[in-house]
Amino acid sequence: MDFNSLNSLFDKAVSVANAAGKKTEEMVETSKLKFQEVSINSDLEACYEKIGSLVYRCKKSGADHEEEIGLLVEQADQLLAQLAELQSKREEIRRVKKCPNCGASCAVDSHFCSRCGMVLEEETNIQPAKEMKVEVIVHENQDPSQEEKTESKKGTEEKPLIEETL
Repeated sequence: MDFNSLNSLFDKAVSVANAAGKKTEEMVETSKLKFQEVSINSDLEACYEKIGSLVYRCKKSGADHEEEIGLLVEQADQLLAQLAELQSKREEIRRVKKCPNCGASCAVDSHFCSRCGMVLEEETNIQPAKEMKVEVIVHENQDPSQEEKTESKKGTEEKPLIEETL
């Protein structure tokens, strides 16, 4: 082996070691976030249990615990916000994004959702092109072979591409 091939082999080994180190860091960070999510979920379940208990006592005894229930609801909302933040951080580390239609996790470079097929928006603020829709209108006394076609630009309304009116 000559010196250049040894150098090349060493460079490749360093590159592989760096990639493995980076992946390990990602896994450790993801695990920490997942552990925090589990802890917050546990706190959230306890909060829900307290709310349920207070509501039950209110109904049984007729006592007014609305203020306590309100505080617990606020606490639950805060925990839900923390949970959402942790989940978005974890998805960012895993390099995924959520589908706005079905909520599935998709790779950042995906253009379509793997679950529902919806077009995923890019990070840039490019507006999607408006669809061209063709409507076919058949009048009562008109021969169906002489259909009148009209083109119109529509937004993202959910109308069929071909509409027949009899």
